Amino acid sequence: MYGKEIHLIRPVECDEEGKAYFSFNYFEDDLWESVLFNSRTQVLRSGKIGNNEFNRVMCAAYLLYELYGMDYGYVDRNGDFIDPVRCIAWINHVLDKDFTAEKRFNLWKYYESYYFTEIEQDHYDRAYPKTVFGIIPEELRGGMGGRDLADIYYIVYGTGDMGMNEASSGSYPYEIMCVKKELQKFSETYGFDRKKRLYELLKLPYDERQGIACQKYGGLAEMTLRIPARVFVYLFAEIQGFDFWTEWHEVHGEFYVDEITKNYVGESVVKKREEIRNTPIGKLKTKDFLKNNGCFTFYNTPAELKDKPDYYLSDDDLMYWWDGTDTVQLSIRMIETLNRWSVELKKFETEINRDEIEDYDMLKSLLELLDRANHEYRDIYAFQNMFYEFAQNNKDIHYFAAIKLFEKILDENWETGKIIQSVESWSTASKNVICNEGRINVKRYLSVLANKKLREKCFGF
Repeated sequence: MYGKEIHLIRPVECDEEGKAYFSFNYFEDDLWESVLFNSRTQVLRSGKIGNNEFNRVMCAAYLLYELYGMDYGYVDRNGDFIDPVRCIAWINHVLDKDFTAEKRFNLWKYYESYYFTEIEQDHYDRAYPKTVFGIIPEELRGGMGGRDLADIYYIVYGTGDMGMNEASSGSYPYEIMCVKKELQKFSETYGFDRKKRLYELLKLPYDERQGIACQKYGGLAEMTLRIPARVFVYLFAEIQGFDFWTEWHEVHGEFYVDEITKNYVGESVVKKREEIRNTPIGKLKTKDFLKNNGCFTFYNTPAELKDKPDYYLSDDDLMYWWDGTDTVQLSIRMIETLNRWSVELKKFETEINRDEIEDYDMLKSLLELLDRANHEYRDIYAFQNMFYEFAQNNKDIHYFAAIKLFEKILDENWETGKIIQSVESWSTASKNVICNEGRINVKRYLSVLANKKLREKCFGF
């Protein structure tokens, strides 16, 4: 149109097939590989998502599967479990929920899910066991403990030479050593037939295991009444020297799950753990969730910006989402800037005459200014709703004046904004350069024009 090609941005929307495609984050100002969300199948797929704002939003989106799913799938990034706390905190803010990280404390379910997936995708490497601490974020590890944690520890590191006298009588480690001792005797008794006989026991329901004579299985049958079947398998795997996870993947669905477990720690410990696990994660505002302060965020900030404060995302950058509530709270400095823009806008309105409006091709001017903003300030885009609204009101004095002010803002901010032209690689540039004051002023002005409620409050139209 008019020899210009511009790009417009809008919130993610599903098409007639229920699919949404997106690859851009407004706060990162960068494109990544396209993401697909199918609202009908609830499938979300992504490729490369970078390491900054787009990455965090995508991790939070994937974490919704953990929060709402009935199973125990997990979100990992490049093979590492993601820390769910910040994502949940932001989700609680955006959706006004009180989610907890309680599901992550089902350590066995998560560990099992992880290894089964690794085996099924042919990625399993016995030599590199996954650390349990990746599942539980550091600030919630006071809620860890119990049989799940102990079993995972013994699977990863083995029971080794730990003897009966190294564990307190009645404790879970003591029970583990009792099971191991019985399994060793059982293995010696039944020789080559030992696995078959053990698995026959583990397949029996509770009442049948309860009624089995000690002569056949020694103390094992009685132990199965309170100890999970997995314990017998991982200890048997340790004794016989085969890989537990490969074996467990094959046989886990065949064994009992009706054991009546006992509490091995005091009630006060259980209560404290439950309190940590069930406490909702505190809400985290968008500006804090997306705050970028990594090791290289301000790396290579040029000398001319050294005397300026480092740039951090603030509510002033969220004016498109301002709705009059305390969700987005503008700074005093931003309010002063809006007041100044309002005065300048009113001045333009008083100076414009009707003939000037009639002769003015507003759409052409808007396209040219947006094209200029994108090329001079780099990757500056107008919101779709704002563009079409202005195109439909091309003879209205308020919109006319707003475009005149846009041109003035482009001119006034160029001296501080032109440093953006020095950027060669967007992903490695200093955040202070990408979000320099001049460029940010241009972005913020366009966001005000796109927010009708805020625009009417500040500019009167």
